[in-house]
Amino acid sequence: MYLRFHRSIILALLFACIIIWLGAAACSVVINEVEANPAGDEDAFKTPITAWFELYNNDDKEVDVSGWSINTSQGRSMVLPPGAVIRALDYYVLDVEAKWLAHSGEVLVLLNATGAEVDRTAALSDQEDNEGAWTRDPDGRDTNSTDDWKFLACSRGF
Repeated sequence: MYLRFHRSIILALLFACIIIWLGAAACSVVINEVEANPAGDEDAFKTPITAWFELYNNDDKEVDVSGWSINTSQGRSMVLPPGAVIRALDYYVLDVEAKWLAHSGEVLVLLNATGAEVDRTAALSDQEDNEGAWTRDPDGRDTNSTDDWKFLACSRGF
């Protein structure tokens, strides 16, 4: 009886690992690039200056991100519109109004339509007021390490 119980626990753990692995493999979308402080005077209002962030689909199939949300560490949130689809190995850029993203210590969290966390950035700071952006290097790299992120010349949408 003890052997049967022990075998059942091992099988249950094995199935749990497989389910977790399949769930992790099922989503290939990451936050790929963040421009929180674009070049220009955000307070001038002469020309619209927008911050932005970019999602990247690492998969060879398109992903429907309709109803997904992006949340900031400052308590802001936006829901992706109906019909938002990221083609295979492609990008999806979302513009946000100036100062929507904090210039210091900003963390973005991507949630799927059911509210499960899909991805999050490291704490990012952009005080430069230039064309630099925080970028996963290489595109789509996600090892859950701050080393995934580099401050580079922006490559919005490609």
